[in-house]
Amino acid sequence: MGKINKEIAIFVVFLILVVLWGLFIKTPVDTEPTVNNELKVCGIYVQFENGTSESEVETILENYNMTVNYSIEYNNRNMADDYYIMLDKDERDVRRELSEGMKEEKKEWTVFSPSHVVRNGDFYVIMVSEQAINDETFLEILEKYDIRLKKSVWCYIRFEKPDGTRYWIPEEDAIRIKNGLENNESIFSVHIGYIYDQ
Repeated sequence: MGKINKEIAIFVVFLILVVLWGLFIKTPVDTEPTVNNELKVCGIYVQFENGTSESEVETILENYNMTVNYSIEYNNRNMADDYYIMLDKDERDVRRELSEGMKEEKKEWTVFSPSHVVRNGDFYVIMVSEQAINDETFLEILEKYDIRLKKSVWCYIRFEKPDGTRYWIPEEDAIRIKNGLENNESIFSVHIGYIYDQ
């Protein structure tokens, strides 16, 4: 192999390693987001790990002092990212094979953007697209490594007045609640629901 070909090969390998490293490193999050207190939040969507029961959801929320009345819509199906896999942080072979499989098949099995990969202790929680659960190649890779496809439990927490009518809170309070809930290891993500009809 000529000197130029070796340099190109080394550069390509370096780029691949940089891309893979970037995909699995949790990016720092701005801990003080810009807040617009004129925005009204009517509720939040919370994504729990598979198997979280309704009573466990209630207990988690009771242990977190929300300081506002709310109701829980358990197992809400209005959100995407229902399915996920959990990989040990050291399972690089699986991540590599999934990435290669995506490129070869030209399919979007998993979304490896920072918003779709959650670090949970010693594991990565990787959200899987709806398309993947019916894809043979993807399922074969999971079977090869004995990885279970799991389904999230989504709950919608609706803010309300004591009489049960709809209520809202300022965005600042919603962000405080969101940040607190995201510290619970049973929770993968929290999304704020805004009121836009003003």
